[in-house]
Amino acid sequence: MRLRGDRGLGAVLAVSALAASGAASAAGFYIQEQSAAGVGRAHAGNVAISDDASTIYYNPAGMTQLPGIQVDQGIDLIVPDAGLKDQGTVDHSPGAANSFPGGGNGGNPGSATPLGNFYISAQIPDQQIWVGLGVSVPYGFAAKYEQNSFARYDSIDSYVETFDFAPTIAFKLNDWLSFGIGLDEQYAYVKLRSAVPDPLAAGGPSIATDGRLTLSGHTWSTGFNGGLLFTPDPDTKIGLSYRFGIQHNIRGQLQIANLTGPLAIVNGQVSGTAALDEPDVVQAGFARKLTPQLTLLGEFDFYTWSNFQEINIHTNSALIGNLVTTENYQDSVSVSLGAEYQLDPQWRLRGGIKYDQTPTTDGFRDTRVPDSDRYWIAAGFHYDYDDHIGIDAGYAHLFAPDANINLQRQFFTNIPAILTTSDIKAQAHLSVDILSAGLTYKF
Repeated sequence: MRLRGDRGLGAVLAVSALAASGAASAAGFYIQEQSAAGVGRAHAGNVAISDDASTIYYNPAGMTQLPGIQVDQGIDLIVPDAGLKDQGTVDHSPGAANSFPGGGNGGNPGSATPLGNFYISAQIPDQQIWVGLGVSVPYGFAAKYEQNSFARYDSIDSYVETFDFAPTIAFKLNDWLSFGIGLDEQYAYVKLRSAVPDPLAAGGPSIATDGRLTLSGHTWSTGFNGGLLFTPDPDTKIGLSYRFGIQHNIRGQLQIANLTGPLAIVNGQVSGTAALDEPDVVQAGFARKLTPQLTLLGEFDFYTWSNFQEINIHTNSALIGNLVTTENYQDSVSVSLGAEYQLDPQWRLRGGIKYDQTPTTDGFRDTRVPDSDRYWIAAGFHYDYDDHIGIDAGYAHLFAPDANINLQRQFFTNIPAILTTSDIKAQAHLSVDILSAGLTYKF
C-alpha cells in the first residue's frame, strides 16, 4: 500500500481496509465468495468451468459458454470464530514505566455477515458477442472488539465494504478461444475506531482515562478485469484471468475525543486523503470431464500483496505525532482442487479443498490482521428445478493455525517527554464457516 497522507486521516483509513479479516474469507481482506457454486467446490476451477453467470466475476470470457440470457444471484453468510489471548501486553508512559492495560480479551471480533451478488449475461442475437453486468462485494470485513480489550490501542471497531459494478463484454474468437473484459466501478467505505492512551495518567494508561480515535471515509474508483478461456476439446476448459488492483484515494474524517486535562487540546476533527491499493489477482484454472458424470477441477491464484509494506499515520498534531507501523506484507498464493459429479439429470454434487497462504509475516502481524494460512474443506450441490430454474447451495469450513502477535504502538512521538508505547503480545485464533445459496434463471 502506498499512502499519501493529507493531515493524516487518509493513512489511517487505509489501515482499516486491511484490518482484522473477521468477515473476509480469504487471506488478507479479499472475499472470494461470489457464487454458491464456487463455495461448494472451494473455488476450484472458477475461472474455467463457466457454468453460470457468476463467471462474469471470475473470468468474463466464460460468458461465451452461456446461451441466451442467464441470471445468477446469491447470498453468502460468513460466520467467523476469532479471538485474542493476552500473552503479556505492557504499556510504558510517564505515568508509569511499566503498567498493564487491563481489560479482557476483547471477545469474538467477528459476527455473522451476509454478502450478496448478482450477475446477468446475454448473447447478442446472431453474433459471437456476449454482454453482462456483475454486482459484487470483492473486498471487506466487519470486526468489533470489546471496548475494554487489552489490545484497544491497536483496534476496537474495524469495518470496510466495497461494492463493485462491472459492465462486461466477451467475444468467441473461434471454436477453442474466447476473450472477455470488464470495467470495475468500485465504491469503498471504511470506518475504524481505537483507543488513545493518556500518558499523564497516574499509574499508567487505563480504560477510565482513554481517549477515542474514530475514522471514516469513502471513495469511488475505477479498475478493470479480463480473461481468456481455452476449450481445446469438448471435455476440457482452461481459464486465465487478471483483476487489476484498484487504488482507492480515500477521503474522510478523523476525530479524536474524550482526552481530558492538558491533552484536551488534541480533541477535534480533521479531514484527509490517502491511497489504498488492492492487490492484483492472477488466476489460472482447469475443468476436465473425466467421465460423462465426473469433472475434475483445479485452480492456482496469485496475489500481489507486497505493495502493502507500511502504514504511516500523519495526525497533524504536535502532541500525538506520527504513527508508523511496518506491515511487511508478502505476495501470496492459493491452490484448490475439487470435483463435480452429475448424480442424475437434476442433481449435481460438488466438493473441494483449498490452501490459502496469508500475506502477513511473523514479527509484523497485528490485531487488525490476526491472520495465518487457511485450509478449506467444502461441499455443495446444484439442483435443476426445471429447464429455467437452478438452485445452488454450498458450505465451507476454514481452519487456520493460531497466529502470534508481537508489536509496539507509539503515541505522542513528537514530544519525547510524554512518549507512550504499548507492547502488544497476543495469540490469535480464527476459523470461519461459510453458508451459501444461489438461484440461476435461464430465459
